[in-house]
Amino acid sequence: MTFPTDWPTGCPPVATPDANGEVYRIVKNNPVQWTDMQSHYELGRLPKADACLRCGLSVFQLLEDAIHQQQLMPRLGSYIAKGQLSLSHGKAVLTPGQQPTHTTWWPYEQVERELLFEVL
Repeated sequence: MTFPTDWPTGCPPVATPDANGEVYRIVKNNPVQWTDMQSHYELGRLPKADACLRCGLSVFQLLEDAIHQQQLMPRLGSYIAKGQLSLSHGKAVLTPGQQPTHTTWWPYEQVERELLFEVL
């Protein structure tokens, strides 16, 4: 498995652990669509933010944190989807921000991200 070649060198960082476990993502569609699973980098958003973080996807380790973030930022989507990540899906690391279990997930290029998640 490989990461996209247009990502910044060293992204994700070498020490980043394999993706593993149940995560939650705020989405706009039910069922989850490809458009729900695009990074800021893929969407051309936040060009001044950390280049590597822009390539990852925001997920949460706890449902409560996803719900809280959704309440703070309703524009992110009306649904919360649950996914089960494993080492074949990429790398993920805890990157707490407004929510303590916010995690950045860098999916491998070949992963069909939308198929890993189901709206609750």
